[in-house]
Amino acid sequence: METVFAGSRGGDWPPDYFRDAFGEKLEIFHSPYLLRTPNRKGIYVGRTILFNLVRSFAYLIEVRRIRKKINELGPDVVFNLYDLVGALALRRISPGIRRIGISHQFFLHLDGYRCPGGSTLHRRLLALHTRLVMGSCDRVLALSFRESAGNERITVVPPLIRRKVRELSYRPGERYLAYLLTGGFFFDLILLSREYPGLEADVFTGLTTEMELPPGIRLYRPDQELFLEKLSVCRAVITTSGFDTVAEAAFLGIPLAVIPVQNHYEQWCNSYDVEASGIGIRATRPDASMLDRLRPTENMNYREWASRAGELLLKNAFE
Repeated sequence: METVFAGSRGGDWPPDYFRDAFGEKLEIFHSPYLLRTPNRKGIYVGRTILFNLVRSFAYLIEVRRIRKKINELGPDVVFNLYDLVGALALRRISPGIRRIGISHQFFLHLDGYRCPGGSTLHRRLLALHTRLVMGSCDRVLALSFRESAGNERITVVPPLIRRKVRELSYRPGERYLAYLLTGGFFFDLILLSREYPGLEADVFTGLTTEMELPPGIRLYRPDQELFLEKLSVCRAVITTSGFDTVAEAAFLGIPLAVIPVQNHYEQWCNSYDVEASGIGIRATRPDASMLDRLRPTENMNYREWASRAGELLLKNAFE
C-alpha cells in the first residue's frame, strides 16, 4: 500500500490510532460531511446538501490533487471506500489502474433488497450517491453481515474485521459498552441510568460534557486500545447502527443493540439488516425495553463468513 487518502469532515481529523497505523502514507483531504441536528441524534438532509454545494469548489480542488497523486504513483489497484470526492478523482485516472469500490452501502442496492419504512426521498438520495460512486468503479464489492447473491455489477463480500478484533478472546462482563456516533443518545443513556441506578456503562463518543455523571457511567474519547480492552469484557454493545463496530461485536458473539441516527436512511436500513442477519436487535433509543431484549446470539455462521474476507477481497480485486 503506497498511499492512503482519508477524508476530513469539518476539521474532524482521523483519530490518533488511524494516523499511527499508516504514518507517512496517510494524506488528508476535505470531503463532504453531514450536518447534525441540535439534539445530536440525527442529521439535516436538505441543509447538508446545500452546505456541501457551497463548498463544492474546495472539493473539486481536492479531486484534482488526488487524481494527480494517483497518476504519479501509477498503482495497480485503487480502493475507494464510498467517498464521493475519491469517486470523482477516479473518473479520469491513467488507463490500466484498476478501480475497486468497497462499502456496505452497495448492499442496499442489490436486486430485490427492500428496507421497510424510511423516507423515500432519503432512499433516492442515497441511490444517487451510490450511482455516482459506482460510475467510477471497475468492480463493486458490497460488505454484508451475511452471505448473499450479488448481481452482474455488485459482488457481496464479508465485513473487514480488524486483526486485533479477530485475535480478541471475549469474556462476558458486567458493564455495557456504548459507542455513539451522535452524542444526543448519550443523554438518553443518562436518563436510563436514573431509572436503573445499578446500570454500568463505558461510553465512547466525541461528546464532551461538564455535567456530573451517574456513578456507573464513564465517558471516554475514542481510543482504539482502550475500546478493544472494554469490548473484550463487556456485557453487551449499544451503538449507533453504522457498520464496523456492529460487524466487530457480532464477530465476538457479543449481545448487540443498534440505534439508527435520525434521518439517516443508510443507518435505518442497517438496523433492520442487523436483525435480519440474526446478530442483534434494533432500537430507537437506549431504554428499558432495549436492555430486556438483549441476548447472546449464535454467531458461528457469521464468524465463518467474516473469516473469508481477505480471501474473497483479493480474489475479486485482482481476478
